[in-house]
Amino acid sequence: MNIFKVLSSNDGSINEPNVTSFLAYLLDPNENHGLGSRFVESFLTPVVLANNEQYNELIYNNRIRDLSRNSKYEVRVQAEVKVICSASEIAKKTRDIDIVIELFDQTFSDSLPKFSFCVENKINDGAIQKGDNQLFEEIIGLVNFYKVSSLEKEQPLVSFIFLTHTGSKRALNEFNELLSTIEVERLSVPCYHLSWGGEELDDLEITIVDLLSKILKEEAIGKIEPIFDYTKHTIKSFISFIYSGFKSYKEEKNLLFEKSDYGKPVIQYIKDFYESSPFEKDINHEDFKKWVSDIVKVASGKTLKNANFDRSYIVNDRNRKHYGVNSAHKEYKNLFYYPDENNKKVIRKLDLSNPPKNVMIYWKDDNNPDGMGCALLTEIFGF
Repeated sequence: MNIFKVLSSNDGSINEPNVTSFLAYLLDPNENHGLGSRFVESFLTPVVLANNEQYNELIYNNRIRDLSRNSKYEVRVQAEVKVICSASEIAKKTRDIDIVIELFDQTFSDSLPKFSFCVENKINDGAIQKGDNQLFEEIIGLVNFYKVSSLEKEQPLVSFIFLTHTGSKRALNEFNELLSTIEVERLSVPCYHLSWGGEELDDLEITIVDLLSKILKEEAIGKIEPIFDYTKHTIKSFISFIYSGFKSYKEEKNLLFEKSDYGKPVIQYIKDFYESSPFEKDINHEDFKKWVSDIVKVASGKTLKNANFDRSYIVNDRNRKHYGVNSAHKEYKNLFYYPDENNKKVIRKLDLSNPPKNVMIYWKDDNNPDGMGCALLTEIFGF
C-alpha cells in the first residue's frame, strides 16, 4: 500500500502543503524517523558545495560536515514560516516560507543561527506566478527577520533553495529571474535549484529521488546505521509517488482498467492519432473521435463511450482540471489545442517545441481559489 497515493485519491492530487510537511519531517534530525542528520546533510550539500567560499566552515573533505546531535551544530527545521517582506504605516506585506533550516553554532550562546536556508517547494506550476516576485520577497523577509531579532549580533548567512518538479521551464525562468534580481540588488545570497526527480535527467542534475535512493542503498550495504523499517517503507512509497508525477491510485487504476478493456489506455490510441497527424491543420473533433473509436473497435472488439473522450488531451479545455491533469507538465496529455477556445468543434496538433501564441493551458491546482492553474503555452514551453 502506498499511503501517499491513497491519501490523494479523493480529488486525484495531493496538495503542496502535505508534501512540504513530509519533506520538513524528513529534514529534521530531531524527529523520530531514524535518519538522523543524513538526509538534511544530503539536501544541503549541493548549495553548500556550489558556494564553497561562503560555506568553507561547513565543508570537510569536499562534503558537508556532520550535523548530528554530536556535532558543533544544532539543526532546527521549521515549516510555514511567516515573514514580513515590506511594511508601511498602512499595512504589512507578508510571505510564507515553506521550510526554514537553521544551523546554530553550539560553541556560542547566540540567539541567531550561523546559517539559514530558505526552502520554497513547488510540486506543480500552478503556484508559480510570473512577475510575482515571491522568491525574492521571501529572502528579504527572512533577512529582515534576523535583523529585527538582533541588530548588534553577526547576521546569519541566508541562502535559498528552490525545489520544483522536473523539467519545469516556468520554474527555471522564475529562478533565473531571482538570480538577476539578487545581482541587481547586490545581495550575497547563495541560491540553488533542486528538482524532485522521477524522470530521465542530465546525469549532473541532483534530485530528491536521488538523495533518498542513495540513503536507502547506503543503509542496505551497511554504510550507515540501520533505519527504522517503517521509515524505509514510507520513503519507498514517497519515491514511488514522486515517480508517478504525484498521481493518485485513482488515476493509475483508470489507466489499468482501460488497458484491460481496450488493449491499452485510450490516451495511447489518441497519441497514435497525434503521431499520424500534421501540424497546423484543422481537425474536426468528431472525425477525430470516430477515428479513435474505430481503431479501438478493431483492436479490442469493444465500443468506446463518449466519457472516454474527457478532453484532458486538449490543453486549453478548462474541464481538464476534473480529469487528473494536476500539472502543466503532464506532457503525455498535452497533445491538442483549440485554435479558437470558443469553438470546440475544431482542434489542432500541438507542437510543444514551437507552441502557438496566445493559447492557454489549464490544469488542476488547489492553490488557486477556482481550483485551476493557467498560463500561456509560450510562458511554459517557449524558448
